[in-house]
Amino acid sequence: SMAPPSRLLSIDQVPHNYRIVREPGDVRSLAAELTSLQEFCFDTETNSLDPLKAELVAVTFCWKKGEGVMVYFPPERTEAGKLLGILKPVFENTAIGKIEQNMKFDIQVLAGYGTEVKGSLFDTMIAHYLLEPDQRHNMDVLAINFLGYKPVPIEELIGERGPRQKTMRDVAVEKIAEYAVEDADVTWQLSEVFRPMIEKAGLSDLASGIEMPLIPVLARMERRGVAINEAVLNNYASELR
Repeated sequence: SMAPPSRLLSIDQVPHNYRIVREPGDVRSLAAELTSLQEFCFDTETNSLDPLKAELVAVTFCWKKGEGVMVYFPPERTEAGKLLGILKPVFENTAIGKIEQNMKFDIQVLAGYGTEVKGSLFDTMIAHYLLEPDQRHNMDVLAINFLGYKPVPIEELIGERGPRQKTMRDVAVEKIAEYAVEDADVTWQLSEVFRPMIEKAGLSDLASGIEMPLIPVLARMERRGVAINEAVLNNYASELR
């Protein structure tokens, strides 16, 4: 059952503590902090929705409701790669669980920077798909329906879709942090709601045994692509004609 829109909470009404990190030393401290956790939620912000071309603008982390950290990356790819390199061992640590909304996208973006995501995975989008297959699974809808919370709309940052739309690279860092850390924060909270629901519905084996482990497999398949035999296709095309 949906909360009436007037009663929805938003970022202005909810106490939150979101930090921004940009210096290598601070990223190292963050990496140490993340390494001590059993699991965390993360999210990437990019300049494109095409995961094969996307450049990293920021990565956000949350492991406690209302709190989180954003690592902001310089536009220069080599420099960004160095900063991400500090976090690479954390992403590739199999002992630390990772939580995400639509994780396949972020796995592909990080793979473009030579970083794998390992450990047990929990994708809130997939979890909700298992619970309510015929409903919408995007994060804003899930936040409204399950948390009574309305996230900052992306349009507030980059404008409406269309040729004039900006990218995350054009937005002030502080503004990105409110939006981007909130994504990780909301996803963390959704995972806390969905996990017991999955358990109760008897879907745990399906979720942790099949659906979640498939995410990195599908991500790799999409990155690798498909080899096409043009000669065979051309022959078939003339046959169809």
